[in-house]
Amino acid sequence: MSQKLLKNCSILDVIGKRVLQGRSILIEGSQIKKIGGMEESGTLEKGLPKGSVFELEGKLVMPGLIDSHVHLSVIQGSSESVTLLENLRATETLKVLYGAKHARETLEAGFTTVRDMGEGDNLALKDAIERGVISGPRIVACGRLGMTGGHQERMSSEWAYNVPIREGDVGVDGPWEIRKKVRKLIGKGVDFIKTFATGGGCIKHPFYPYWLDGRNYTQEELGALVDEAHSAGRRVAAQMLVSPEGVKNAIRAGVDTIEHGVCLDEEDIDEMRRKGIFYVPTLGVIKGMWDIGEGEEIKSLQVEKSDAKRYLEAHQASFRRARDKGVKIAMGSDTFRVLKQGENACELEWLVKAGMSMMEALVSATKIASEALGIDSLVGSVEEGKWADLLVVDPSPLNNILVLRDRGNLKMIMKNGDVICSRL
Repeated sequence: MSQKLLKNCSILDVIGKRVLQGRSILIEGSQIKKIGGMEESGTLEKGLPKGSVFELEGKLVMPGLIDSHVHLSVIQGSSESVTLLENLRATETLKVLYGAKHARETLEAGFTTVRDMGEGDNLALKDAIERGVISGPRIVACGRLGMTGGHQERMSSEWAYNVPIREGDVGVDGPWEIRKKVRKLIGKGVDFIKTFATGGGCIKHPFYPYWLDGRNYTQEELGALVDEAHSAGRRVAAQMLVSPEGVKNAIRAGVDTIEHGVCLDEEDIDEMRRKGIFYVPTLGVIKGMWDIGEGEEIKSLQVEKSDAKRYLEAHQASFRRARDKGVKIAMGSDTFRVLKQGENACELEWLVKAGMSMMEALVSATKIASEALGIDSLVGSVEEGKWADLLVVDPSPLNNILVLRDRGNLKMIMKNGDVICSRL
């Protein structure tokens, strides 16, 4: 089993929220075998080939970043309409090929694990990465389901062009049909279930107020979905935007992560904390969609400009409430139609702008994200026995979070003990 030594480094301890100076990390195969002080480096180095020892001169080693909300296999066009058309025309195979390209770009940006929320065959993409056919981050793959006529169907390119919706996006209704669909998804091998608890506040119907506040699944339906997923050891992510009723239904049903969460009130936040529900706010993409100036066009999820301003303010207030009350916040970028693939680290910047310290933001994108995805025993921190998903970063992002947006500052990216790239 091959060995490597990262010698004379600092370690970002995301558990103790501190930096440990003067350390050496011995990697054996895919795992962190031993972490020692500088006085042990000679012993750890003994017998290793010269090319396996990396002298880091005090540079910071941190866990590989984790993005809890991505869509790798979306084809991104120059505008919303072009994006919709490109994804309408694309075969599933073409989407997976785009996913391979985006996976490589994401890994090269320092993200060694992602949760892919669906679009294209993310199981095939995951399998190709795990087999070493292509290069990319570790994928926690979501299967998804929504109601007939709900947000999942209305967000599809097929809905926009009034053509038959692809099988994977066709809605299912009622507790037993939902259970059946969850079972099918689990049978296919998905790691996570994604559902839609609310609509998007979009202008899709002349009875605008109805669609504005429309919840999607009922609490009974969501309860069946969560029960079926949990019985098979799968977690549930609920996408929710502007319907207070939909939010409360999902929280009562016991989902595991809330995506976006535009309108969370005090009661919601308290219940999330009590139940241990994680929050993935995707601050950057909401800003990108609805933070517009005079004369600018809304980029995605077309709403009235007055509503866009109201939604944005509600979202920022939800984030502040969640952070102030200690809800666990996991970093997720929602690389999709607004944010480009490989720009995932933009979300860290927005977390800091919204009030997090740089340490908090880094913990959100490592330890807490790994907990939200249920893989914290494997990744998310630099500890003995965990997989060697590591970044060597210089200068330190603890002094400036923008450091992580420049790939030149990522001096080494390691996944499963393999050096993906080195600029040492």
